Amino acid sequence: MALILDISAAQKRFEQYTQTVLAAFASSGIATGEQITPPMIVDALKQLFTVLINDVSGWDPSLPEDEPERIADLSIGLLMDLSTWADRLGEKQAKMALEMITVSIAAWVCAQHGAIHTLEPVVNGLAVLANSHNETEELKTLAQLMGEVVTAASADYAADLDSADPQRPWRILLLNWGITATRAQDTAEMRKAFAALTHHLPADANTFFQEGLQQVNRGDYPEAVKTVMAEAAQNAGHSLH
Repeated sequence: MALILDISAAQKRFEQYTQTVLAAFASSGIATGEQITPPMIVDALKQLFTVLINDVSGWDPSLPEDEPERIADLSIGLLMDLSTWADRLGEKQAKMALEMITVSIAAWVCAQHGAIHTLEPVVNGLAVLANSHNETEELKTLAQLMGEVVTAASADYAADLDSADPQRPWRILLLNWGITATRAQDTAEMRKAFAALTHHLPADANTFFQEGLQQVNRGDYPEAVKTVMAEAAQNAGHSLH
């Protein structure tokens, strides 16, 4: 199975895991009141997938230029809502699967050169994928996608207005990009990730690189990886003075 599912495979994964969420909701007896329920969310997402599955070049040319971006953001937002329900219903596997599906949609919108407005589930899904793979080629693919997501999300998130929150998705994404590029032993991607981390998270950079240097020196990493990390640690140390 591909690491990053295309839209067709993501749709199949969605249909598989929504069954467990819908069944858990039906037997839960939760009083919903005015809440949007899982069946409503699933119906909306099924309609969105029928749009996403078609090549954008075949879409109605009278649609706004940012229509792919709007459809993707709506889909990611609804998948986030459904993953919240999955978590509430104790369906942890479904929650992770739904967040990984948002990664597929993020990859799709990046390919359309659109912006990403809803970041949290995408960051969670990328983290699950990174934590479940050790092969350098797969990690390289993930690191490159993380970089694309940083670019696509920067218009909304680079101002870092929630900088007091260490769990904010923008910070986690930047840190995970640096970690994943290092684990992939991809020195070019490391340099990109480290430059972004230094620029966007100056308060975190020195600690990140010092800890990273300890990790690569203890681990079985090529000299080129150790050199890039050592340079970053040295530069971050100098910037403190």
